[in-house]
Amino acid sequence: MHQHGPPPQNRTSVAGRSKQDCNIGGPAAPPSAARRDQEPALTFTILALDRQAGLLGGATASRSLAAANAVLAVAPHLGAAASQAWTNRRLRGRLLGALAAGDEPARAVERVPEWDPEPELRQVAVLALDGRAAHRTGTDCTAWAGGRARTDLVVVGNLLAGPQVLDAMVEAWDASGAAWPEAVAPVDVTEGFARRLVAALRAGEEAGGDLRGRQSAGVAVARTGDERLWPPQLAVDLRCDDGPDPIEELDRLLRLPGAVVPAV
Repeated sequence: MHQHGPPPQNRTSVAGRSKQDCNIGGPAAPPSAARRDQEPALTFTILALDRQAGLLGGATASRSLAAANAVLAVAPHLGAAASQAWTNRRLRGRLLGALAAGDEPARAVERVPEWDPEPELRQVAVLALDGRAAHRTGTDCTAWAGGRARTDLVVVGNLLAGPQVLDAMVEAWDASGAAWPEAVAPVDVTEGFARRLVAALRAGEEAGGDLRGRQSAGVAVARTGDERLWPPQLAVDLRCDDGPDPIEELDRLLRLPGAVVPAV
């Protein structure tokens, strides 16, 4: 479990589990009958914040069906959370609820064993609106599994080709912060933020991605604010739940009219 708070953005916390640590042939067979009801979301995910633009979001890709529906949660007044590996969807709400109650992200991820009887099967990440980020990878998550966290950014993944997947995602995020070429410039800052998230996924995939291949991907972006609405009001909420190149499909969808909900 690693976390990073507001200090220097050029410092990144690193954690990972090697191929020697656990089975890499696919998701390990659930050792308990209860786990048969759980869904594997063996995947790679990015959560990011642009405080200057007031934008918060996440993106995820996986060889699992409709992974984004299970992995991502974005609350414009609190932060963003992800739950994956042998996924417990409820952990997303627990993490965001902990932020609402005043916990720092590092404390929130430490509490996973309080909320889940099988915490070592879970991989979680959380990003608060003040930029603090944290992640936790259970010891039974399928290798390679780990995360990177720094101010305003956290990336996590499991059943990956290796740590280079997450490194490539961070590098792509940073590189895409520069000016866009005029021919592909986004219509507005919100679209640009979403496209940066998708570009990070693409870089992760090109670095090896999910060892099993690809099937689904999703991106969600919110404009940050104090208003508490349910369901959360998202500026971008796009998914490819099943397709041969889901990340490319996300990029196509983002270029369509109506991909970004206008601010009101």
